Amino acid sequence: MKKYLFIATALAALASCSSDEFVGDNTSPTANNTPGAIQFTSNAPRITRATAADYAKDLDYSFYVYATKTVGSTTSNVFAHNVYSETGNTPYVVWWESGTANKTSSNTYDWEYVGSKATGTGSEATPTYGTANYKVALSNDQTIKYWDYSATNYIFTAYKNNAVGDTPAAETVTNVTTTGFTFEGTAAQFAGLYVADKLTITNKDNEAYHGKKENKIGDVVVFTFRSGATKVRLGIYETIPGYQVRNVNFRPNNGEFTETKTNALLSGLFNDNNDNTATTATAKYNITYNSTSGIAEFKNTVTETTSLSKFFNFGTFAATDAPLEETSAAPTWASGSSAYQDVFPNTDHVDDMILYVDYELYNTTTQEVITVKGAKAVVPKMYMTWNPNYAYTYLFKISDNTNGTSGTEGTSPAGLFPITFDAVTIAVSDNVEGIITTLSAPAITTFQDGSVSTEGITYANANGPIYITVNTNGTLADLTNIVKLYTVKEGTTEADLMLTDGSTYNKTEVASDADDKLTVLDAAIPVGDITFAAGTTATFTPIDGKTYAFEYSKGVTYVAATGTYVSGTTYYTDATGATEVDTTGFTAGTTDVSQYFVKSPAVKAYKVIKIKEASNSGSSGSGDGGSRSF
Repeated sequence: MKKYLFIATALAALASCSSDEFVGDNTSPTANNTPGAIQFTSNAPRITRATAADYAKDLDYSFYVYATKTVGSTTSNVFAHNVYSETGNTPYVVWWESGTANKTSSNTYDWEYVGSKATGTGSEATPTYGTANYKVALSNDQTIKYWDYSATNYIFTAYKNNAVGDTPAAETVTNVTTTGFTFEGTAAQFAGLYVADKLTITNKDNEAYHGKKENKIGDVVVFTFRSGATKVRLGIYETIPGYQVRNVNFRPNNGEFTETKTNALLSGLFNDNNDNTATTATAKYNITYNSTSGIAEFKNTVTETTSLSKFFNFGTFAATDAPLEETSAAPTWASGSSAYQDVFPNTDHVDDMILYVDYELYNTTTQEVITVKGAKAVVPKMYMTWNPNYAYTYLFKISDNTNGTSGTEGTSPAGLFPITFDAVTIAVSDNVEGIITTLSAPAITTFQDGSVSTEGITYANANGPIYITVNTNGTLADLTNIVKLYTVKEGTTEADLMLTDGSTYNKTEVASDADDKLTVLDAAIPVGDITFAAGTTATFTPIDGKTYAFEYSKGVTYVAATGTYVSGTTYYTDATGATEVDTTGFTAGTTDVSQYFVKSPAVKAYKVIKIKEASNSGSSGSGDGGSRSF
């Protein structure tokens, strides 16, 4: 989904009609040279086959530009309809007219900005918004602009808010300055917003030739427009042998919503103030520019998290008694399709996202029904940053290694326990594995950049390293010295490994010097918009066609106690667990126990990861550079 639009601003040094002194002269202009007209053009980068017209179409054939120049200690507006202001300015409109290049001195590559309020712009007799030569209404006359070679710098910013209706929606943009602007709208309107990287141009050491694109005064200036769209989707699939999973009931984690069987609701913290799917809710953002890259950054003007949504609605889920799909390549999608939905960017109010569900297991032969209650998966907050210009996929896997219970919650043991004869269990083949969070305790999440396609998720060697994190009750576990990677036969499930404690099951540990060896990061690594931390992230580069089993195995530890005495709890004097504390005289709910330690039991968990065959080892991604799933 990652899309960059490149619009080049041709800043052409043209000779004055009153003098031909510099006609054909390739020397660098000075402050005494005849000033050149500032012109705009579109440019297609060499890595794509898109044309200038394609980029113009993405912007609905127009955009807004605001620019200033600084001479000495004075900053003045260049592309604006007002004197310089640090609080708000009215930018110029630039529009596309095919076939008009070089017909005026302000137009070299079909982008024009000179026009009158009386006549407007464009040549189309019956204008249709979003088509070439659309007649743009101007609120003020727009005149030609020239380079000033005495300026120490020029600053250019640009944006386009594509209308949801039939006219440009510029009114939703306010407070335009060189440091940013304010944008208010629905999630769909954010999806129509394009913001160019901020440009600061100071270099004059160039030839006055507007065919070049060097971001120098007098030459072409290239705008990189990035979409403000943020998109998400959610899917669930199951791998339980002999049963269908159906009638999923979504539950609140802490009273955030009323449980529902019709809509996929998940707890968390989201920039949606109506607790809705963001189709009608509006939000206001301050959009600023990164001081190094100039890339736009989005921040909600609401700072109190109490005003934000504590859950998100991913849309209508499966119909009553409809079985869930069985692979990550084609899961059951919320909203009924693999299409993404528009959401508000969420980079500043990020928290864990929690899937908390009940569901039924149904045997189609005997019509037996087992109800599983309280299955939960936690998506760590590190995966919950929703950046503009990204699409995010969240997949959840229901397996027989569940942390739900078929009995009484809080009393019956968690998990599904197969009925076995002579310890024989039926294995199920998970045809494709993706970046998935299992509904197990602890929850193991895997991520591989570029693994998301339109249909679902597939791992492949060509996509590079797989990153693995383990979440224990909302906290990322330290994986140092407690994780291993095995190869297992195709069709192995997590339950196969858990039932035998993994000790007698046919598995082979990956050697420490193998190409696909498992390591725990000793330094943080950024991957797209996610930063994987040292110590809490394991990684390996898979080999096509193999099936892996990631093992998390933590022995008994003693951790610092918190709060006050809980009746029946055993406390220890130190982290060795050698000496118990005499709790005689302790009062439940009153006595402070923060100086003591409590036992943290041993935990073992597995995650099976299937890599597609080498014959199809090309990346299955759809260009969704920042997509992720769980």
